[in-house]
Amino acid sequence: YQLLNNQWQMIRTDLEMLHTEGFAVTKQVDPFMVVKKVKGKDTEVQDGWVGHILPFELVQATYLKAELQALKDNENRLAEINRELESVLESLSEEDKELETIKEGGDGFVNAAVVREAKQLKAEVKAKGTFDVDSYEAKILLVEGLIVKERELKKAVKADAEALHLTTKKTIEGLDAEQVNTLLEHKWITPLLGELHQLPERLMADLTRQVQHLADKYAVTYSDVAREIKTTEQSLAGMLDELVGDEFDMQGLAEFKRMLEGGV
Repeated sequence: YQLLNNQWQMIRTDLEMLHTEGFAVTKQVDPFMVVKKVKGKDTEVQDGWVGHILPFELVQATYLKAELQALKDNENRLAEINRELESVLESLSEEDKELETIKEGGDGFVNAAVVREAKQLKAEVKAKGTFDVDSYEAKILLVEGLIVKERELKKAVKADAEALHLTTKKTIEGLDAEQVNTLLEHKWITPLLGELHQLPERLMADLTRQVQHLADKYAVTYSDVAREIKTTEQSLAGMLDELVGDEFDMQGLAEFKRMLEGGV
């Protein structure tokens, strides 16, 4: 019920807009306004567009899959390049990290210095041949290639993101009734069905955690504890035999030993 109630709040808002503004509102896009500093003052400016009812992300995932995937692929490649740069940086010796191609904090490369040094190293390669793959020089050449690729990808990602944004706007404005209904179903019904399908799995996972908690709590049984106590008592009784003392001490120890061995 809670899942349905949560989803219904959003559905009800959409239905109210459809009722008061008409079905055409599903194809409406609005300026997305944000507050930015303009000449030192907080100013509300437009930063793209937003669907009045239909989210851009939903439209992209439904009708612009190829464009969206291409953008994600480039973003993923950018992340890979960052990881590769970090790996190369970690592989450098402490001595190499003191060079001008590395930032003072040792947490990154100085791109301009890398590009400048790589240019000189490429000239050496032409004259003397390639460097050893594990050498500082070879790593700088690798980093320079990654920096160039990173710059190209960042430019492409920015351009593709802007293009996809505008394409999404045009797509929403040009939707037919069947497409709108499909998107509303994806927005209203699909998430609820997904939550309902996950409900049994969540309940089972919760039950499993509770059972495991009980199993851990009672992992040491009463019989285990009793057996351990008995073993300890027998060991202690044996140690008492090694003690010496006067007549009264020995009588006390004998009585204690009898109790440990189960005597009444």
